[in-house]
Amino acid sequence: MARFKPIYIRRSDGRLELVVKGKRRETNAPTPDQLNTAADKHGVSDFYREVGVDEMKSLDWRRKLGGMIAREMRWEEKEYGYILLAFPEHYRLYEHIKKTIKDGKTEIRSKTHAAGGNDRQDAYLYGHPAGRKKRYRSPADFFPHILWLLTDESGDPDNCGCKLCSPEELEAAIPGAKIKAEKPAKLDRDTIRVASAPSLQQRSSSMAQQGSGPTPKIRQEPTVTARSASVPALSPTPLPTARTPDQQLDRQYFNFMYRPGELVWFKRGQAWGLGAILRRWITNNGRTDQYQYSVQPLSYPNHGSAAVVKSTDYEFRPWLAWSVPKFTHDGLNNLLEPAHYDTADWAGMTQKRYGHGEMEVDASILAAKAVDGTYTPFGIVKTLQPEPGVTETHYNGLFLGAEKLWVGDPARLQVGTGTDIMILHDVIERRHASPASSAHLSLHLVGDIYTLTAIPLRPGESNPNVPSTTQGAASPPDPFLPARLLEDLRDRNARSIPARSQASYWKLISPASRLGPEAIKGRWYEASLLLPVLQRDSYETMARKGEVQEAGLWMNARGDCVSGNRPAHLPRLPKPNVKKETRESAFGEALPRGVMVLEGTMPPRSEQVDPALEGGEAMQMDPKFDSAEDAAAAAEGGNGGSAATGEEGDGGGAMEEFMDLDGSADLLPGFGGEYASRASQGGYY
Repeated sequence: MARFKPIYIRRSDGRLELVVKGKRRETNAPTPDQLNTAADKHGVSDFYREVGVDEMKSLDWRRKLGGMIAREMRWEEKEYGYILLAFPEHYRLYEHIKKTIKDGKTEIRSKTHAAGGNDRQDAYLYGHPAGRKKRYRSPADFFPHILWLLTDESGDPDNCGCKLCSPEELEAAIPGAKIKAEKPAKLDRDTIRVASAPSLQQRSSSMAQQGSGPTPKIRQEPTVTARSASVPALSPTPLPTARTPDQQLDRQYFNFMYRPGELVWFKRGQAWGLGAILRRWITNNGRTDQYQYSVQPLSYPNHGSAAVVKSTDYEFRPWLAWSVPKFTHDGLNNLLEPAHYDTADWAGMTQKRYGHGEMEVDASILAAKAVDGTYTPFGIVKTLQPEPGVTETHYNGLFLGAEKLWVGDPARLQVGTGTDIMILHDVIERRHASPASSAHLSLHLVGDIYTLTAIPLRPGESNPNVPSTTQGAASPPDPFLPARLLEDLRDRNARSIPARSQASYWKLISPASRLGPEAIKGRWYEASLLLPVLQRDSYETMARKGEVQEAGLWMNARGDCVSGNRPAHLPRLPKPNVKKETRESAFGEALPRGVMVLEGTMPPRSEQVDPALEGGEAMQMDPKFDSAEDAAAAAEGGNGGSAATGEEGDGGGAMEEFMDLDGSADLLPGFGGEYASRASQGGYY
């Protein structure tokens, strides 16, 4: 017999009884009439009974729930299974039995195994705080709720995604699902809080797609649904007004892809490097506008090289589009206490204590990982004191890791379907003054959460939720969604409707939600603009088939780089979240002293730009960033298509032996590959 490890659920919201209709108490279980086992005049017994903890039905439920929890938490144990030691407190399993007794014997009318020789024999789990009418019909139904009990530290039932706490989720999640409208029991407001908002945090499928499974699919909207009468209509929040010209510029479609202060991959001659966008501007050659960027390469302290100028998005990748590579100094890869830019042993690297490698490359990796764990709010809007000892500062945006987010921007979420976004409406920093210790800071991001929903739509048909795809059609501005979000959707629907008779739209699922920075994957990018860069060889095929999906499916999340280039035998590291007062201080000494990040789009004076760099030229030869494919090929004795062939003991070869990535970067599924998710259609790790 298989052995099982027990799981004990410490927290529970279960209720044995609750107050309804004023002061009347009601047990959270089948009614006394339902518990009556007596047969009627026809010999039919129709009743409920409580299932004992040692009975097979209870064991079966608890084994299934234990297995689901283990899979969700990624507990890998080959010798053991998992089982709940007991249901959460005050949750009880009942069996509904219906049988017919004739001539002293039970008539067998159902031949199903589940009925156990009875007409019916179904199990239901009671205990939900909404009362006896809200019961779970299967382990799969209860699993999202038990996952919420396990993972949501706030204990807010609004964060639970089960069909009892968030019945409207069923409509979006299950094609063709119909929800029976039940008149909810009137509950004492002081006794119980019934969740009516949809899921914000972990759901049963929350992070399962982070594994090696298929690409997450967008939700299919049911064609016919019966909406529950108990579910209130959701009201979106109007889009905040842009407060600065740069903020307004970044809301536009087909404009600057990157923003001053952002950490990016950029083309350095025949290879790729890591740098910071210092400024951007627009020039005109008499025919078209050209979008230019000044990029400062990252390096080790007191070794800053000159900034370079780039003028095409094909010379950039977002930091989160590729994974962090291993250090070229191999000794840095095996440190139990990982190296950090601020405390790195630069003298030791110079003296080759960590093996042979390129200091500038490893310094840029260390700097990028450090920046990824920082945040910097900017643009104070107002300061309030909502209660004694608490100060709230509201900002117009923040640098979060590698990227810059304005209020009004869409952001990718760690929680939900994998493509859910939040339209950011407020950035709030709460400071709790304490006389006994330093002030405690907490960061809150407030906004409306949307999910990408697909519906059938043939050419020539229209739907009020779907933006018009007619060329030249002037649509009124949407007061709730950024223009770039809708323009991207219009471009993708113009391809999917004729090819697949399917359209998508952004459906509001949770207005005025409040999340911590750890819930944000990163900035949202237009798939119609970024995927032609990330997927140069396959994008046209995807577009022709009408299968252009969210760009975020091919990108990592903030914090993934923390343990990304660590060997598997070393422990995983916590994800930092460190506040920096200025964007320059987030990069620290990786930028040359005195370098500043500048807003606006005015071109720099000619003397501020090195003419030799205006064409984007950099080092003729540049260090290689090995990919996971290179490492695998080397282990198999192959060359991975472009592996280096340095002499033994030289740390991987001289400068001229590093890989030329020109023209091949888009064939690689990213640098590294030891963390985050990979899309099934050739996405990045």
